[in-house]
Amino acid sequence: MSTILDKIVAEKRQSIALLYQQHDLEVLRRQVPPTTRSFYQKLAAARAAQEAFFIAEFKRKSPSEGWISQHAEPVAQVRAYARAGAKAVSILTDEAFFGGSYDDLCRVAQTIPEVERPLLLQKDFILDPIQIYLARQAGADLILLIAAILQPDEMQALRQTAESLGMGVLAEVHDAEELEKILPLNFPVIGVNNRDLKTFRTALNRFNYLNDKHFPQQDRPLLVAESGVGDYRDFQCVRRADAFLIGTGLMRQEQAPTSFSSYFRTDTPYLFKACGIRSADMLHPNEADFIGLNFSPRSKRRIDPAIMEKQPLPENAVAVFYQNPEAEILETLARFPFKRIQLYAGDVSLDFIKKLRVRVLLAAALKQETDLQQLDQYAPHVDAFILDGALPGSGQASAVEIPANFPYPFFLAGGMHSDNLERLLPFENCIGVDMASGIEDAEGRVRLEKIRQVAVKLKNLVPETLKTID
Repeated sequence: MSTILDKIVAEKRQSIALLYQQHDLEVLRRQVPPTTRSFYQKLAAARAAQEAFFIAEFKRKSPSEGWISQHAEPVAQVRAYARAGAKAVSILTDEAFFGGSYDDLCRVAQTIPEVERPLLLQKDFILDPIQIYLARQAGADLILLIAAILQPDEMQALRQTAESLGMGVLAEVHDAEELEKILPLNFPVIGVNNRDLKTFRTALNRFNYLNDKHFPQQDRPLLVAESGVGDYRDFQCVRRADAFLIGTGLMRQEQAPTSFSSYFRTDTPYLFKACGIRSADMLHPNEADFIGLNFSPRSKRRIDPAIMEKQPLPENAVAVFYQNPEAEILETLARFPFKRIQLYAGDVSLDFIKKLRVRVLLAAALKQETDLQQLDQYAPHVDAFILDGALPGSGQASAVEIPANFPYPFFLAGGMHSDNLERLLPFENCIGVDMASGIEDAEGRVRLEKIRQVAVKLKNLVPETLKTID
């Protein structure tokens, strides 16, 4: 069965044939001037200075999203990105599937003075040198090479063409097989695409999985986390990258961001998930980054679905499932527009998770060490983890000692309340706290004042390891 990527590549081969009818490759080789702006140097300098390097994207549509911003104007959008602090801008030049063109790239390069212009990345499905020469002629400073559609010798040859023009290369992989294929080529910059180009499903933890398991410990390349970051909550899941390519989330905004620093938590790096919300008056607590709505048949905190039918579902709502049949989970997602759900490891099949189109927070009930060890099989297919006590919903802490260097972003759950938040501090990759009983009164009712108390105390837990943005 052909995938979306197969269809894109087939169309791209046809469009390349047309390019050869319109342009003389030998003339391009003689006439196209090199760029003097080094992507490699600028990204390496940002890493050395511990500054975040944002690559903002301009695209009108995608195969998975359809039209995102059909009438967006590239020059205005790139100017806005530059004002917000983008170091580079990715411009889609594929027309059939993404609504782009070389003209978009050329207009930006010719209209915005170089001193004001971020580096320009031509983002396309590059299969042939003529695409690189046309990209450079249109003003690109770097290109994207996708391991999923190229063999190593092809990637190496196309890289040499780009670098002969002074251009940088962002080598993109999606899984371990693609990464192992190109590691011997020693690309200076490798991007991990959290979106599977065959299915267009996104899993934010894919970056962390490859980073932890498959990159060399010494002399690592510069790493770019690509796709899936919609806001500061998503950003916490990929914050260990050297650079961040953000596209759809930006293009969906009515206005371009005023500053990319909005992706950083300036008050605290920790997210707060208030779970067990089950009354209409508690559906919109601004103090919590997420609210958990429990659908488990085993939980005393199960919400009445009728409550959600009477008002819009909050954007930060997480549907929590535990021992629900897979068919019931799908039925709930069809009924309510949740963007995120919480599942438990071992409670549903891995194949089921792989088919979901929503964000997945995967919880683990930690009864023994093997409960931690099993999480690696899920790691490339979820967005973050929740490490919970042995009996979910009991308010009891885990009996298993969680290693301080647990490799993936996670929320700490199980017996958490406002007076023990310091438990978060020893963990390098703890991105937040998940609590239910800790925000309830003696009668088991969620109290807004308890949520506020937790939110205030989290602001006093600020590690000194946060990156900065200039």
